[in-house]
Amino acid sequence: MSAIVPIESAERELRSLLERLQQGETVVLIGPDGVPEALLVSLRPVATKAQSLSDWEARWDALTHKVSQAWKSDKSALEVLAEMRR
Repeated sequence: MSAIVPIESAERELRSLLERLQQGETVVLIGPDGVPEALLVSLRPVATKAQSLSDWEARWDALTHKVSQAWKSDKSALEVLAEMRR
């Protein structure tokens, strides 16, 4: 959410404005003459959901399947890497 809000509204609804902002989002405060006077930037950390080990393994399995389907060489990836390291 990035918003433009009159200062008078921000005074009445500051807590509500801050609760709706995610990290890095901004609110521009506009003065009575219509000119921007301030910029609020949320510093609230983003809540991240920890992934379970099974979710992580499923994502890796899907990635390995996708890579193996797209692999064009007669040699395996391990063989290609071994040759590159020589």
